[in-house]
Amino acid sequence: MSRKNRTDEVNELRAKMEKLQEEKAMREKESRKAKFPELMQLAIAAMRAARELTWHNKKGQRDETVKTELVNKVVETTKAFTKAYREIVRNDLKRWWGAELQKQYIQGAPEALLVYYLSDNPDATKPLAYTLKKAAEDYVRGWEMLGKKNRKELPGPIEVKGNGALAVQILIERLQNGDELQKLQAQILEKVFEDPISALGQKDPEVKGFRLGETLG
Repeated sequence: MSRKNRTDEVNELRAKMEKLQEEKAMREKESRKAKFPELMQLAIAAMRAARELTWHNKKGQRDETVKTELVNKVVETTKAFTKAYREIVRNDLKRWWGAELQKQYIQGAPEALLVYYLSDNPDATKPLAYTLKKAAEDYVRGWEMLGKKNRKELPGPIEVKGNGALAVQILIERLQNGDELQKLQAQILEKVFEDPISALGQKDPEVKGFRLGETLG
């Protein structure tokens, strides 16, 4: 076998290996994404434990035994969430996890869930959390203008519909066909969700020129 033929074979094998590695990485990523409901339950448990402790402190009760139990519960539930977050979300699923929390807020979950459980370091991600919160409120207001006022029935902005468009794009298109107020709200949503960090809908963090309505990767 000539050196050229050997080189061609090696390059072909390397290309196949890279493709298999990419497919394996994608399957692994999807398997972690499938654990989001489990992670959400841990976030909710940690949030409720923190609320119980806050409520106890506000009541001014001096039962130190109860307080110690509540403090320990906060520590344990927070630790469980943080550990799971680092195992499941890592660096590559942060946008998707943010979208899940934004959806929960849209559907009526407390603000604290979005603000304190967006990451394992809520102090660092609070600015992004409030950006997502504001965008979610604009999104809810848009649906309200179209008569859809039950928040629990609203989809998340980046949920894919049958035609592959983002849910927020579907909302914008409907508002654009309405009265002047609705058209203005459509313009607001276009601005708010133009940034991939707010929309959390781009196919890949490195992709440039994100457009609303792109099919999610």
